[in-house]
Amino acid sequence: MAPSSDTKSAFLNRTRLRTAWVQALRVMVACAVAYGLSHVLALQQGYWSVFTVLVVMQASTGATAGAAVDRLVATVAGALLGAVAALITPHEPLAIGIALVCTTGVGSFAAALHPRLRIAALTASIVILTRPMMVPVEVFVLNRIAEITLGGVIGVLVSLLVLPRRPGHVLLGRLAGVAEAMVPVLEGQAGALESGEGFSSTEATIALRQALVGAETLLAEVKQERSLRLARGAFPEALPRTLWRVRNDIAQIGRVLDAPFPEDALRCMGPQGAHVLRQEALFVQACARALREGALGDWPEAQQALDAFDAAFAEMRRGEAARPVDFDDIGRLFGLSNLLHRLRQDMGDLGERITEILRGEAEEPSES
Repeated sequence: MAPSSDTKSAFLNRTRLRTAWVQALRVMVACAVAYGLSHVLALQQGYWSVFTVLVVMQASTGATAGAAVDRLVATVAGALLGAVAALITPHEPLAIGIALVCTTGVGSFAAALHPRLRIAALTASIVILTRPMMVPVEVFVLNRIAEITLGGVIGVLVSLLVLPRRPGHVLLGRLAGVAEAMVPVLEGQAGALESGEGFSSTEATIALRQALVGAETLLAEVKQERSLRLARGAFPEALPRTLWRVRNDIAQIGRVLDAPFPEDALRCMGPQGAHVLRQEALFVQACARALREGALGDWPEAQQALDAFDAAFAEMRRGEAARPVDFDDIGRLFGLSNLLHRLRQDMGDLGERITEILRGEAEEPSES
């Protein structure tokens, strides 16, 4: 029995609450470590390491590492830009103002071309406006780089060591949720073929698309984590793409079923078509379970159901049952047949991609 919407809502609320508490704990630990180390190391303006922690700490290790690297790159670029401006600018209000305008313009231009440099202009302006006269420019710049590097390293280490949320695990759980959301759509389409009533799946397929777009954001974090050697193995990027294909198949089947088929056609092949869709619903449900629990067996029933549909379709075309069916409806039946075959092929690919993931990352089960 499927969980009710209230049960799902309560589960999601508990998950969000737990995620918020974990993130708050990680930020608190990272800030405490950054503050303590800045005093132990006697950094001149150690609060910059704390500021960096607050900027780079994200919900996952991959996102935190990416933010830390981007901040360090932008800091070095901005600090060098600000240092050059500070060295050639007299310490007078007008000259400082001109230098500030020029450096922020250059930094903003660079950020427009390379988004990871978006705080370079901020760093350059800080160097120009806050450097004490008694501190050499190169010392001030090196201190800023050291403090921000310290904050970034602390952020990444805390995200790795304190209740880590690995994007690869989260992504598998998110993709499992997408697969689970396909089940009621396929079952609804099967019911439409049995009852002879129209069935609109537009809203559901739009929700599936939004969920897959969100999963692609997590996939970028997975790539970031692996590029920085923070995780082992390679996540098969084909898995989200295959789910996209399955989602598109379901959406096109939904368009075919928007209007009901005539009774003569449904009497001959409606039950077989509904059986195909129900078997695909069971298969994609098994795929979701495999992403969460780590096991996916063979599923010959889906192909057997499709073979039975093909036999019924061929029998209808050879017999008298097709004569009263409108030409447009015949075209829709051919379209439905092609889509069911494509769905089976893409479902088969989905099973293969999941098997690849389970073989490559069997030691890393996904989070719910």
